[in-house]
Amino acid sequence: MDVFLEAHSVEAEVEAVKRVLKIARKTGAEVHFCHISTRQSLEAIQRARGEGLLLTCEATPHHLFLSVEDLKRVGALALTVPPLRDRSHVDFLWEGLKRGFIDVVGSDHAPHASTEKNAGSVWEVKPGIPGLETSLSLMLTAVSMGMLSLADVVRLMAENPAKIFRLDGRGALKEGFKADLVAVDLKREYLIDSSKFHSKAKFSPFDGKRVKGKPVKTFVGGRLVMDEEEIVAEAGCGEIIRTGGFGV
Repeated sequence: MDVFLEAHSVEAEVEAVKRVLKIARKTGAEVHFCHISTRQSLEAIQRARGEGLLLTCEATPHHLFLSVEDLKRVGALALTVPPLRDRSHVDFLWEGLKRGFIDVVGSDHAPHASTEKNAGSVWEVKPGIPGLETSLSLMLTAVSMGMLSLADVVRLMAENPAKIFRLDGRGALKEGFKADLVAVDLKREYLIDSSKFHSKAKFSPFDGKRVKGKPVKTFVGGRLVMDEEEIVAEAGCGEIIRTGGFGV
């Protein structure tokens, strides 16, 4: 595991961010950074924003709620790219959320089969963590702990993604917008149990974690698709969402 962490070091991520920033300065391109996991990367993005560059960035729930100690404890099930970092980086990501430096929290859903996570070599393990069925509850747990407001979660997980990728008519509850919404029970507590996931990924480094705030109904285009953990819509009823471009 140490050799994997060395290959995906803090320095490697920061260098990648700096290279993209260099290109953005030369071209004036708008850039969205996915899966920021280090303090230095976020600081570099903030400095570049101060120069007037059009930049946004995203962090994942696993980089916010887990650290390298969890990787060492859980093993390959928590292996992802970029890898989980030490607690100092995790704490700074939370500070970045609170100060508005991070624009989006994305699930980074990686629905690998268990066999793909149990390969013999760390280089053969499929990196990634299933996040679709845990992300919202984790962020609502942060709300219950006073770490964020409910408005922050809406902004980070709905409003900003729609604005950044110009998903017209989505991301907010407004007249004329698509009725894509989720009803949550903010008081309901439960233990994450990956064996109940609808995803093909029946594993999670969050297995057994108690969370507070449970999605109970999901509507897509006004149609009920999930009701109390059960998928109630037939397969194929969704639609491919086309972006209107990209914008900050």
